[in-house]
This record gives sequence, structure tokens and C-alpha cells, in this order.
Amino acid sequence: MHALQTDFSGSRTDRAGVHNWVSMIPRRTTVAAIGLALCALQAAGQDRFVPAPYKGQSIGGVLGDRMKINLEGRLLRVDEQGITEGFHQRPGKHAWIGEHAGKFLHAAANTWEFSADPRLKILMDRVARSVIAGQLPDGYLGTYTDDKRWTSWDVWAHKYNLIGLLSYYEATGYEPALTASRRMGDLLIRTFGDGDGTQKRDLIASSTHVGMAATSVLEPICTLYRLTRDQRYLAFAQSIVKSWDQPDGPKIVASLLAGNSVFRTANAKAYEMMSCLVGLVELYRATGDPKYLNVAKAAWEDIASKRLYITGATSAHEHFRDDFDLPATNSADVGEGCATVTWLQLSWQLLRVTGEPKYASELEKTVFNQLLAAQNPANGEICYFTPMIGRKNPTPGINCCVSSEPRGISMIPQLTWGSLRGGVAVLLYAPGKATVDGIGIESATDFPSTGKIALTLGPAAEKRFPLFLRVPTWTAHFTAKAGGKTYKGEPGEYLEIDRTWKPGDRVEIDMDIITRVLDGGPSYPGHVAVQRGPQVLALELTKNLALPSIHAAGLRSLSPRLGQPPYVVDGVAVVDGRKTAQKLTLVPFMDAVTYRIWLPKEATLPARDAAVSLFGTESSSRLAEKEGSICDGRPETYRSTNRGKPAAEDWFAVRFDRPETIRRVVFRHGDMSAEGGWFADKPRIEIQRAGSQKWESVGTLANYPAERSQFSDRQAFTLQLPAPVEATAIRAAGRPAGYVTCAELEAWR
Repeated sequence: MHALQTDFSGSRTDRAGVHNWVSMIPRRTTVAAIGLALCALQAAGQDRFVPAPYKGQSIGGVLGDRMKINLEGRLLRVDEQGITEGFHQRPGKHAWIGEHAGKFLHAAANTWEFSADPRLKILMDRVARSVIAGQLPDGYLGTYTDDKRWTSWDVWAHKYNLIGLLSYYEATGYEPALTASRRMGDLLIRTFGDGDGTQKRDLIASSTHVGMAATSVLEPICTLYRLTRDQRYLAFAQSIVKSWDQPDGPKIVASLLAGNSVFRTANAKAYEMMSCLVGLVELYRATGDPKYLNVAKAAWEDIASKRLYITGATSAHEHFRDDFDLPATNSADVGEGCATVTWLQLSWQLLRVTGEPKYASELEKTVFNQLLAAQNPANGEICYFTPMIGRKNPTPGINCCVSSEPRGISMIPQLTWGSLRGGVAVLLYAPGKATVDGIGIESATDFPSTGKIALTLGPAAEKRFPLFLRVPTWTAHFTAKAGGKTYKGEPGEYLEIDRTWKPGDRVEIDMDIITRVLDGGPSYPGHVAVQRGPQVLALELTKNLALPSIHAAGLRSLSPRLGQPPYVVDGVAVVDGRKTAQKLTLVPFMDAVTYRIWLPKEATLPARDAAVSLFGTESSSRLAEKEGSICDGRPETYRSTNRGKPAAEDWFAVRFDRPETIRRVVFRHGDMSAEGGWFADKPRIEIQRAGSQKWESVGTLANYPAERSQFSDRQAFTLQLPAPVEATAIRAAGRPAGYVTCAELEAWR
């Protein structure tokens, strides 16, 4: 029994699960039977790393600042009515409106446990009670009308209601939240079955993405089982996994165990697949079946080795890509926020059950780069996508990523420190304090500016235990001094210091903050990125206003040495068609706004000026399903307005990063077909001036042919302006011949 208590310490879910399970044991059950049952419970996929409890923690520095912004700028400003009204006025305003309240409650519960902020407590109490009040007598807690139940995103919304209400219950002990969750779970079992052989509704067919959206309810069903020990929930969870193998199912287990990549599994939809994998680790934790863990580990290895950006993001256009295909621009819809958070959760789950440092290394990468890069540090607004080349577009309001990212930020205290193999582990380096198994730990540092950290340990009395310090993969020198001895760590491993500790003992950590140059790989050959310590750096427009264009600049030195900010490197820029030496100022990706991470090497930088429209913000009147870009300098990628319906007018537009004086505009077609792809008349070229939303014509493409037979795919047409004009955006517009394609729309000085 003592071992069980030790294993579950620090994990609010498991402690609550044991308490609730024990409370339901019949009174006449023998002590021996209880002991055997508890041993079985302990053996079922027990965690090796247990995060420190939220309560009593404090975290400062950059991580603490961003968590505070998450609280003040996002959680306390959530559209309370917008995320709850769909449960009271069905149908909701959009198909997945039901997910947002649960996501909010998950983030709020974590943040309140950490911060004890009374304002947040009042708000999340109100949201939780509003959601519960919307539950129907049969347990239904979705936003669909009766005739549309269990279609599209309905089970998905129940998943997030379960996650949110169970998180709220664990944080507050509010029993009606658990009751509402059980009623949802019971309804799902009655509707979709629990493996009892009865013919019930098809869970796979009830949702999108080969059923992965609906079956990702696996995660909270497993949590419901751990909290209640009701065997029906475990049976239902196992039946969900079995459903993946039916003819129209995603075959997640079979595909990944057969050695297929996540790109070759189901429809490669990143967010939904990783959500299922998170649930699979929870099922391993409940059953101890190694098959479930092996599937999740295989998927993680495949993503980390072939489908992960250097910033800790995955997915483009919300899907996994083929091996090492990692486009970086706005037009590729890079780094969906929901996928980033779910990758964080998957890595965290695997860290907990294995204790292996490689998962913590990836957590550090994601937190210090992609996760916080999606947050506006001024107001807490969130980006749906966060590219490596382009411009961030954070927004308030209600969408899936605006709701997901705060969950990831709220998890930071669970990633920082905890217990491991009977000792204390420090995984992320930040100033702050926590209590791990009754042992206080306090950290003083300005990491990642420097690599010096002072830890103070506070056992109540002398006690022997190991201290595990994660040695980052990016450092070359890591030492820790304790008790008059110096210990050296190896990159990517834990440095273990096993000794008798006294109250107030100090550990002095010193690590090199190495600057590395990362290769652009198959997606960006001839390009490199700069990483300092855990942070990927970016060439930010506002710090380099003297450059004609940040897209006509490259890196001269491939071995930069960076100290304290500002981070200045030796670069080269194209000015009037000639390469000239130029100092470039870089900033952490998390702080960039308009930027590029991938920089050409000096030898591969073309000796030509860049269009002022390059990598601007693009838009069009209509979008076909698969989209390229019209401002990436690559004619082989293009946009199309082919939606199968006629339109009176089509247009393509690009907004610049800053006002520019332009003298000519170039429009280049993409590929065309017998059904269309060109303008029926000579297209107009229009501009917007600074501070105006009005489009004004500056001419037409006079040399544009009257008939399709007179021009070819990818052909370019130029408008030379009679006088230079200052503009913030350009547009090509006209009557389509069926539809129109555009490969490039360029503005030139």
C-alpha cells in the first residue's frame, strides 16, 4: 500500500481514482482481496515520472510571464456566452462549437490550481455550472438537435466536455461535474456499445477523418474509468480501439505496428490521430497492455524523426506530410495550434509512463518555440497557424486553436519538475519553486539568457535520494556542483546525483548556451536556421528595417557565436542587385511577428532584389480544396478559384509587410484546363493605400491575350505603372473564364 501511495503522489487524477475506487468496495470484501486488487491496479502501466502538483508551485522568467499572459489576456477574457450558449440554444452556431467550453475548463482548472486566482475560480465555476445545466435528461451534452445527434463533431464535443468537467472535478472536487461526466459516458455506451455483442450505432461512421474525431473520446473515457473504476468504461475504451480495425476504420494500431508512418495511416490528419494516441497511452496506463504503449511510441518516433519542424511543430494544412516534407510558409498552414498542443500532450504522456529524457527534450523544444510563438505576448491572443516564414496572425474570439493553445500553456508546470525513480527530477529550467514528494526545490536563474542555475533543496531533514537533472541535447558542457563535488552530464541524458541531502543544500548548474546552425534539409536546401540554446531564432522585420527585404538576405558566417541579446550575426543582403555585407539582428521565434527562420547561405542567395510582395499575406475570392501560394517566388505553386460554380468576378490579392513604393506589378498564371483557369477579359490591377480599405485601379494588363490559345501555363504579364505609387496591397481582378489560376502576384519597386 505504501508503494502505491508513492507511485501516485503528485498525480491528482490517480490519487482521486484510487480514493473513489476504494470508496466503492463492498464492506465485506477481505483485506487480502483488496490488496490483490490494489497490486493489480499498481501494475497496470504505472507512471515512472510523476509531475509536481500544481498547488504550491511558482514559475518566473519567460515561462512565468507567458503563463500570466495566458491567464490575464486569454482565460479571463474568454467569450463566456459564446462557448456555452450552444448547450442551451440548440443547434450551436457551428458544428464544433461544443468543444470550446471543455477546452476552457481544462486550461482554467490547471491555471487555477497553479495560480489560485479568485477571478478565474469564479469564472470557471460559472462556465462549469452552465455546461452542466445544459445536459439533457438522457445525459446528452452536445449542441446538435435530436435529428442530427451523433453526426459530424458531436462525439468530439462530448470528448471535450468530459475532459473539461473531469479536470474541473479533479481541481475542485465538485461532484456534479463527475456525475454529469458519468451520465455522458453512460449515454455513449448505450449509443455505441461496450463490446457486449449488441447491434448499436457505428462510432466510426459518426464523425469525420476516418472516425478518428469520434474515437478520440478514448482519452477521457479512460480518465473516467480511472476516477470511478467502473469496468463498463474500460470495456467501452477497449471496444473503441477494436473499432479502428473495422473495414472503414482508421486502423491506427494495425498500421503503426506494421511499420507504416503516420502519413500512411488513416487520412494522416494530425490533430485527430495524435488525440487518439494520447488516449491509447491512457488505455495502457489502465491495462498495462504493452501493445498500446508500443503503438504510441512508434508513432512518436516517426513524427519526431521525419515530420517534426525544428520549432517543435508538426503538420501542414493540418495533415502529416511525407518524409522530411516540411514547408514553412503561411500558405502551407504550418503548425496548427491544436496539433502543437496534442504533440505536447503525447510527448508528456510518454514521458510520464517511461521517464525517458528524450520526451522531455522534445517538450522543451515545443514549449520554448512553437507553443509560445503562437501566443501574442502583448495580449494573449492566439495564432491558428504559426509559420516559419511569413507573418503571425493572432486573434481573439472562438476557434479550435484559440481554445487549444491555452491548454498547452497551462501544462507548463507539469513539464518542469516532478518525481522520478524515487528522486526529484528537473526537466525544464526556469526560476521558481515546487514541492516533490515532500521535498522543496527552488530554482534561481535567468535561463535561457544564460546557462547558470542555482537549485536549493529542502527536505524536512537529512534524506538520501537521487536528483535527476536533464541535460539538454543542444549543450556541449553541463556540470553541477553539490556537496563539494563536481558532476558532469551527457547531452540528452539525465545527470543523476545520488547522495544524502540536508535542508538548504545547493546545486550550482552551469551549461553552455550553444549556438547551432541547422540545415534546411530537403524542403529548404541551401538554407540554414540559427538556434541558440533551446530557442530557434528568426530574422525579424522590425529589427532590420534598413534591409530592402528580409527575403533578400542570408547568413554569411555558419559558425556564429551569440552572447546576450540583441543577437547580431554576420549576414549578406541584396541591395540594387548586388550582394553586400550586412549585420542581421535575430530574435527568438517566440517573439517574432514578421520574419523568416530559414535563411539562405551566402553562396545560394540569388544576386537579385526581392519583390516587396514576397511572402506577404495572400487571399483570393474563392479557394479550391488544395492550395499553393501566389507570393512564394515559386511558379510551380499556385492558387485556383475552381469551386465548380460560376462567379461574376474573381480576384487574387497580396498584402505587404509594410507600405512600399512600387513601380510595376507582375501577374503569372498557374496551370489551366479546358474548363477554365484564365480571365475572360483583361484583368484590372488594383492597390490599397496605407490606412485605406478601398481598392483603386491603377491600370489593366494591356498585353493580356483575348483568347486562351494565345498564352500558356505559367505565363507572366506585367503592368508598368506610369508613376510610382505607395501601397500596402495589390490585387488582380476580373471576370473569370470558368475560374482563374494564379502562380505569382508580384509588386516591385
